[in-house]
Amino acid sequence: MTVKKFKLFTPSNVHKEEQWLTEMSQKGLHFTKYRLGMYYFEEEPNYSYVYQIDFRDADDDYFQLYKDAGWDHVESFIQKFHYFRMPANQENIKKIYSDRESVKETFQRMIQFYLVMFLALLGCQAGLIATWKGYVFQIIAASLVGLVFILYLYVFFTLKRKIDYYK
Repeated sequence: MTVKKFKLFTPSNVHKEEQWLTEMSQKGLHFTKYRLGMYYFEEEPNYSYVYQIDFRDADDDYFQLYKDAGWDHVESFIQKFHYFRMPANQENIKKIYSDRESVKETFQRMIQFYLVMFLALLGCQAGLIATWKGYVFQIIAASLVGLVFILYLYVFFTLKRKIDYYK
């Protein structure tokens, strides 16, 4: 049976997301798919997995590296966030790309990715500013854009703190 759970994590909290997915697996819910805050799980109380999430462009060699280390690829979201799992009963579970330098580089890639998204958001709002008449709809749209702007600033701030931590 498929179970859906809605939960939001900021990009800088990827470790908390891994921990949550692992805890859900210990409860018999195993992650299968992610779509914009909605996590899909399959129920199977007889297994438990440990999860790892990586953020990078991927090719066949990348997935083979994980496979050779015993990790199964579960899902990729926007071809950047890659979810892997390994049975929790394995000995010596070693995460790939988990050394300080690799973690720092992951957060740097995230900042670059979200900066491009942020600049695209700002560019898309040029029409709102150019045609400003003070209509209620424009005020509501500008308020929503302002909230998203604040969210992006928060993401940049937290990612920068993570990068500084791993220096």
